[in-house]
Amino acid sequence: MTRRRVKITERVPITPRKVVVYTDNLMTSTGVRDQATGESSQDLWSSLADTLNKALVISTSFRFDPELNMLEILDPCNVRNNIHVNKLTNYAVSVKMYLLPAAAHTDDRPASLYIRQAMACVERQLGSVKIDELFISFADITNHFPKPPPDPPLPKSADREDQRPPTKLAAPPKNNGGPKSALASSRMPNSSRASSSHASNAAASNTDPHAVYDMTRYLKVWRALNRLKRMGKVLKIGVCDLSKPQLEALCEQSGIVPDMLQVHVTNDPTEDTNPLDDSLQKLAKLHDISIRTHTDSTGILSDRTFQNLAADFKINERFPTTEVPPQGYKIDFMKPRWVVSYSVTLKNRGLVSNRGYIAMASSDCVLDPNRTSRTIFSPSANSSSSSASGSP
Repeated sequence: MTRRRVKITERVPITPRKVVVYTDNLMTSTGVRDQATGESSQDLWSSLADTLNKALVISTSFRFDPELNMLEILDPCNVRNNIHVNKLTNYAVSVKMYLLPAAAHTDDRPASLYIRQAMACVERQLGSVKIDELFISFADITNHFPKPPPDPPLPKSADREDQRPPTKLAAPPKNNGGPKSALASSRMPNSSRASSSHASNAAASNTDPHAVYDMTRYLKVWRALNRLKRMGKVLKIGVCDLSKPQLEALCEQSGIVPDMLQVHVTNDPTEDTNPLDDSLQKLAKLHDISIRTHTDSTGILSDRTFQNLAADFKINERFPTTEVPPQGYKIDFMKPRWVVSYSVTLKNRGLVSNRGYIAMASSDCVLDPNRTSRTIFSPSANSSSSSASGSP
């Protein structure tokens, strides 16, 4: 049975510097499944490329959303208001939001407005539904895991070979991030290895325990998730890849205990990683926090990856911005701010019926390196030059 493409075209009155891309349903998209590699970053890249090809090359599927002031690029094979159109009942919706490095404002704090944007886009795609599980992943925490504490020494009388088998860890990374960071970076695609300035600062601050475990920069975002829970739009909220001190600091500084904690595990059986240390499990049990695991890539979407996609499908040429930057400034390349991964599961059958991504990117006004400097008029300099020219 062939899937019918929906042609969606609207005149774009003012092309903003914000673009959001809705991918196809990955459970039914043959083009994406043929390129599946098991890595979430490659999965996302293939999904975005497939949607951009169908929406801008094969067909025409885009519209301007005046409420969000965004240009929406829609997959023509994935209808909107998906759950109600497909008449699904007894389902569960799980959403994971990745706040990327470019989501930080000038004060180096992730902006909570992106939470409202992402939830509005999810509602447009799936319909007005209640989200059962909502996870938040911070790029600088996910990309740079804190160095775990050393294992306690074994008793001298114990036989080391009987007590603990030897394990081979990966070589330590250049940023001194510990074995966990090395394993995570070894799986990262080449296009995802670039890190932002504030992510690098987070890695460098691992030597300072007060900087590593200070979670105040994430409080606005975390409180925004809790407001969604209080409003009844989300049933459970969770956070990803926090260590025990970070989880304690987040709970103490915000007064909000997460319902879930998602920790990263590796797919490689040769690598020895055990994020579920005893202290973290005891803390989760004490506060009734459900621990989940994930195998997502640490750098799910880098600036360079999205800019390459935008160049390949000529997004800037097709939708040139009409905004005029101030004098001495220019409009920079678009950078991805956040990515949402969602899935809809049929409870009675335990099957995932719909899974996809939503990615949002925007550009900023930056100083133009080719700007012309203004000539400052100096009366004294002008008079001296005149007298010099009049002398014999």
